[in-house]
Amino acid sequence: MNSTYIENYFNLVEKQRVIFYQSVSKSNFGLWKRPLPDKWSVGETLYHVYLMVRLVRRFSTIYLPLAKPLARIRKHHPYQTSIHNIYVEYTQKKKGPMKAPYVLTPPKNLNQTYTLLDIQQLLINETNKFKNLVAELEEPVAGHIRYPDPVAHYPNVIQSVHLLAIHEQHHFSLTEGYIQARQQITK
Repeated sequence: MNSTYIENYFNLVEKQRVIFYQSVSKSNFGLWKRPLPDKWSVGETLYHVYLMVRLVRRFSTIYLPLAKPLARIRKHHPYQTSIHNIYVEYTQKKKGPMKAPYVLTPPKNLNQTYTLLDIQQLLINETNKFKNLVAELEEPVAGHIRYPDPVAHYPNVIQSVHLLAIHEQHHFSLTEGYIQARQQITK
């Protein structure tokens, strides 16, 4: 990995996942049981996270080669290496949670197709593909390739990997909170 920041953010992603997996396995809540009627199950949440990583990776496969030449020209200019939590910002500004677009919404009947191990493996594979895609980017070049995402304020590649970590932790925290709330209700 040519960027310490990107490597650290991918390490953060992996650590967060391990902690989340341990947390949900201790809860014995069930992979497909929804903690609240309108909230995703653990399995649906993990599949949504997988869809997000896949979307970013697929877009990057096309976008990075196109954006690299301009980024190389600008590589001596300063760039950001982190990003704030846009999900908290959005919730405060809009007074409600961000809705997942259709392409990031888990399909129905996932429980008939996937086990927890299946989804974890999908997530690992997709994350590794994305890692390999950005691994050879020089950090200053990665800092100047900006994604056309106005909601996230046009993050660069480094910030986008950080945003993936923030996104996953956002969903992991929500899911853990919903499970705890459900368990309190049933006591």
